[in-house]
Amino acid sequence: MAEPPFGPSAGGAGRPRRGGAARDARPRTDAVQRSFRCRHAVRRELPPQFRYTDYLAMHEDAAHPDAEARRLWLVGLGAAFVAAILAFGSAYVIRVMSGLAVPSFVDRTLAPGNAGVAYAICSGAVTLQLTALVQILVATADRPVRAFLWTGGFLVVLVTALPLLVGGPIQASATTALLDLCGGAAAVAVLAAAASVIGPPPRIFDI
Repeated sequence: MAEPPFGPSAGGAGRPRRGGAARDARPRTDAVQRSFRCRHAVRRELPPQFRYTDYLAMHEDAAHPDAEARRLWLVGLGAAFVAAILAFGSAYVIRVMSGLAVPSFVDRTLAPGNAGVAYAICSGAVTLQLTALVQILVATADRPVRAFLWTGGFLVVLVTALPLLVGGPIQASATTALLDLCGGAAAVAVLAAAASVIGPPPRIFDI
């Protein structure tokens, strides 16, 4: 009796379906991983007619790093100044008019002016740290704007939840959390817009 056929060619059982095995063999990465991966690690082999274009694009990007950094930090310093002014005014007005200890992480016995200064320093410092993060992502990440939105959104959620988790009067904590949410979302939006304008343009080898 003849033995039954076996192997990849037996009845076509081992033959991969169209697009099945080839598609499943590809590495799958989610949106977060694609946002943070280095742009120099995702380039594919270019046809010969495009290699000179790629060479020129790389040197054009490296020719003006200081100018791009200066523009980014000008936007970051302006955003930090505006955030500090708004934080000072919010804390001062709320303490004077309603008596709520805003921000809630500052001693309630402080004068409204001193509490406003403390809140302004914290707001300005956080905005400057976000600016530094944007500069790092623009220089390294494959999709800097998307990567910054992921990171900035997580930081805004964290800063918003901190006053509620620390404790204290519920009205003061809720007001501080609301101010943190509005200020953080505005800072992230402004810096993301700056990154999309100042950041490197997509090249022909970007995925």
